[in-house]
Amino acid sequence: MLAKTGMKIEKEIIRFLIVTSMAAITDIGLYFLLKSFLPSDISKGISFLCGGIVAYIFNKNWTFSKHRKSNPEMGRYWISGLVLLGYNVITNRTILNFWPHAVFLALAIASVSTAILSFIFKKWWVFKSA
Repeated sequence: MLAKTGMKIEKEIIRFLIVTSMAAITDIGLYFLLKSFLPSDISKGISFLCGGIVAYIFNKNWTFSKHRKSNPEMGRYWISGLVLLGYNVITNRTILNFWPHAVFLALAIASVSTAILSFIFKKWWVFKSA
């Protein structure tokens, strides 16, 4: 039983990483497309939202196989997204406060730690088993 559970989580992690990559490509690609004719902040807001929608649809239906309609689940998804966005920004800023020129390090630590927390939130809170 434990081995089966471990294999399931491993499969979910792999799928989560694929979905996260798809959402990032959506976000970045749309941002660069939109910023050609919209202000950067508006372009980023739209692209971030679209990346979030892609992540929600694929994580819900493919990564965690939750096919039922659930408004509370969607609410938990967007709440966790806002919390994770805040965590990401604060982590990035904190690292840059200590090491102002360590932009790549700050980005890497903020991104990787946010991805780990995101999986935990989505697995055990957003798409939890009923």
